[in-house]
Amino acid sequence: MEKKGSLDVVGIGLRAGGDIGVSAKAYIEQADTVLIVVPDSFSKNWLATLNSNVQDLTNLYQQGKSRAKTYHEMTQKIVDEVKSGQKVCAVFYGHPGVFVNASHQAIKSLKSEGFRAQMLPGISAEDWLFSDLNIDPGTHGCMSIEATQFLLYERPHDIYAYTILWQIGLIGDHTLALSKTNQYHQGLTLLKSKLLRDFPLDHELIIYEASTLSIISPRIERLSLNELTDVKLTAASTLVIPPISDAPFNLEILAALNLSKDDIKEPLKIDE
Repeated sequence: MEKKGSLDVVGIGLRAGGDIGVSAKAYIEQADTVLIVVPDSFSKNWLATLNSNVQDLTNLYQQGKSRAKTYHEMTQKIVDEVKSGQKVCAVFYGHPGVFVNASHQAIKSLKSEGFRAQMLPGISAEDWLFSDLNIDPGTHGCMSIEATQFLLYERPHDIYAYTILWQIGLIGDHTLALSKTNQYHQGLTLLKSKLLRDFPLDHELIIYEASTLSIISPRIERLSLNELTDVKLTAASTLVIPPISDAPFNLEILAALNLSKDDIKEPLKIDE
């Protein structure tokens, strides 16, 4: 039997009021308590028009404070409100399950104790990226990973797919502190060296920052790999590395399927 108190985790997308789904909006309006983690005053004010009992969790962030500690405190606040018998709606900007620790941990903890807890999807920065850059991940494939993880770990890098490196402005920061971004950060230099193993100096890269307001255009800055260490970055910057070329064919598989290169006119994808 489910206990009294419940949790609905929703995302409002990148553009407040424009990206939110019907179900997510309804959960916000019907909640006893709304706990929010959104970055701008416009979104906060808009959410306050949907529910009079809104609590802002972004004040848990502090300069020099470990993000890991902040995420733990957010999780605990969400869990405590649900355990007090409240119908809680936790609201995050973008997708509530993408680069969000507290949402996953709160749901896992509450479910283990018999509470109803669920997550609804939201429009993420990656969704806007595909639209703004006119990229179809179904043509070449896509590797999407946090920049510091990409740098620190030895893992296969598919240079024939799009590579999306999130939080490029914080690359090399393993402390989980809200460090000031630095365009000359050593991590960026090391990333450039790593990419030069597979890409030429003139390979085109894209710095992308999604727009949070419909009246403001997204940042789409194209540059060469050689210019990577000179570009100005922010905490919202994402690095997109286009494929070096189409992937080479697996001739053994083609032969087994009785196909030739000429039979495959373009990268395979599923039509919707």
